[in-house]
Amino acid sequence: MKNAMKDMMKGIALGILSVAAVIAGQMALAGVAGFQTAELAGGTVLAVLFYSLLFRSYRKRREAKAERNA
Repeated sequence: MKNAMKDMMKGIALGILSVAAVIAGQMALAGVAGFQTAELAGGTVLAVLFYSLLFRSYRKRREAKAERNA
């Protein structure tokens, strides 16, 4: 139970840091290439992060189910 909670907190912290890094990158890119380009790049990165989270959670659930059945 402790390991699951620890893993969950690590995931939350990693997610917060990822979003903060995207925002920082958007701010830097907005100064160099313009707001619209920065918004497009930031939105694309956030979409990739979101879908990778979905695929990772699906894979973990499938592996846990296979482990329980074995």
